[in-house]
Amino acid sequence: MYTLLQLTRWIFLGALLLFGPSFAAVDAQTTSGSLPGNYKTIFENRDVLVMHVHYAAHEFVPMHDHSAYPTVYVYLNDSGEVAIVHEAPNDFRVVRPPTHTGAFRISPSMAERHSVTNLSDTASDFLRVELKTIPLSDLQQVFRFDAPSSPSPGTHTEFHDVALKIDRIVCPPDTVCTATPATAHSLLVALTPQDLQTTAGKHSLRLGDVVWLSAEDNKALLLSAGAQSLRIALLYPE
Repeated sequence: MYTLLQLTRWIFLGALLLFGPSFAAVDAQTTSGSLPGNYKTIFENRDVLVMHVHYAAHEFVPMHDHSAYPTVYVYLNDSGEVAIVHEAPNDFRVVRPPTHTGAFRISPSMAERHSVTNLSDTASDFLRVELKTIPLSDLQQVFRFDAPSSPSPGTHTEFHDVALKIDRIVCPPDTVCTATPATAHSLLVALTPQDLQTTAGKHSLRLGDVVWLSAEDNKALLLSAGAQSLRIALLYPE
C-alpha cells in the first residue's frame, strides 16, 4: 500500500509529465515572491528576470520590496505620471514623468521598498528587466531614452558600456529586414506585434513579448515588415 506522501509525489510527477514545461512555468510564477499582482513574471533565467507591470488608472499599490539588481524599464504605452513613495530610511517621494511606447530607462543597483500611485486617467504598462549578473558597480547613474517619433529603419545602438548594450531595431513598413548581428547573448523585447525568425525557429510576438537569444541566434534574426524591437545585450562571457 502506498502512503499518502508517496501518492502525492506520484500525482505531482504525473502532472509534470502530462503538462510539461508549461505546468512548471505556471507554478514558478505563482510562487515567485510576495509582490502585488501588478507584477507578473514572464521570463527568467540566470541572467535576467522580466516582469510585466500594470498599474490601472488611479490605482494605489501598497508598500512592497524590489531587488537591488540594475534594471531596464521598457515602456509599453503612453501613460501619465506615477507617484512613488519610498519607506524610511530613504523616506522620499518621486513622481515618474509621463512615458511613451518604446522609451526606456536604465537604473543602477538600488534595493527598493515603496508604494505606488498612478496619478493618471490612463493605465501604465511596462517591463521591468532585472539584470541579475551585471556587475553592481557597472551602472552608477540613471539613463533615460525617448522613443523616436519617426524611427529610421536599421539597427541603432542607443546605450553601450563595458557590460551592457541596447539596440533599437526598426524594419521598413513594407518589407522584412535583418538585424545587425550582436556578439553576445541578449533579450529581445517586441515594441510592436511582429514575426521573428531565429536559428531556433519562428516566433509570433505581441507588444511586450520577449525572446532570449544566444550569440548564435543574433547572427540570424529576420523580422517582419514594420517590426520594432529593443535588444538588450549582456557583454560578458556566458
